[in-house]
Amino acid sequence: MPRFLLRVLILWLSVMVHAMAAHAEGFALEFFGTGSGDIDRVKIPLEPDGPVNVGGDLTIEFWLKAPPGVNAGVVRTGLDGWITGNILIDRDVYHAGDHGDYGLSLGDGRLAFGLAVEGEGQTMVGATDLTDGSWHHVAATREKTTGRICLYVDGKLDAEGIGPPGDASYRVGRETDWPNSDPFLVLGAEKHDAGPEYPSFHGLLDDLRISDVVRYTESFTPPTGPAETDDHTVLLLRFDEGEGDIAHDSSPHGRHGRLRIGGPHQGPRWSSDTPWSPSSTTQPASTTPPADAAR
Repeated sequence: MPRFLLRVLILWLSVMVHAMAAHAEGFALEFFGTGSGDIDRVKIPLEPDGPVNVGGDLTIEFWLKAPPGVNAGVVRTGLDGWITGNILIDRDVYHAGDHGDYGLSLGDGRLAFGLAVEGEGQTMVGATDLTDGSWHHVAATREKTTGRICLYVDGKLDAEGIGPPGDASYRVGRETDWPNSDPFLVLGAEKHDAGPEYPSFHGLLDDLRISDVVRYTESFTPPTGPAETDDHTVLLLRFDEGEGDIAHDSSPHGRHGRLRIGGPHQGPRWSSDTPWSPSSTTQPASTTPPADAAR
């Protein structure tokens, strides 16, 4: 082969490898903690009813990257204790939640997951500070019959306890004075814009998968690539679009999320900083001793 053709081939292969790597790395979503005006969030409709409105056995898992110093919310255990943290996922309803509701947040930098059924609820709070500017895989599981809740950080059990058993789904068709917020699953913000005491998340989220089964019952190896969809996946948002205002659901159910973009930073906005990108920082978090459960 002539030398110049060899050089052209090498250059072409280099470009193709770079393009494939960029595609594999994808994108993430960056939120800026705006916390009001129905912006800087992603909204996934719960109506009409469908698999995404899960309220029984449950696993919520995703990657997050939270910088230090900007997620200062504080949580407590007990009913709705999670909601005063920097909110990552909000499937709350205003006032008593009929069947039930749930949500995840960062409280003092630690993962908090709360779930309520017919006015009885519990919030579990992890032990690991996640606000170190590194990517971390987090997962929350909940068992319907026993109410058992477990939190995992980077594949390791971080907290566990018992919440209320039963159906925590959203009662589709319920009367509400907040039709623009109640019947939605919201990412990155407190869905009702109820005030600064319910702060929003500042950081990046990637590869959110919600399942109608308890996927983890003990410590596990964190995924080394994007999550897969299967028969138990009710929502899978990879956030790999890189443009536009739609986060497409890669599960078979097609319950896409809409980005509500706005605020001084025009968040949420697409970011090439992902758990898989060469420039990302992905490492286990340092674990601090568990705090008093009654804090």
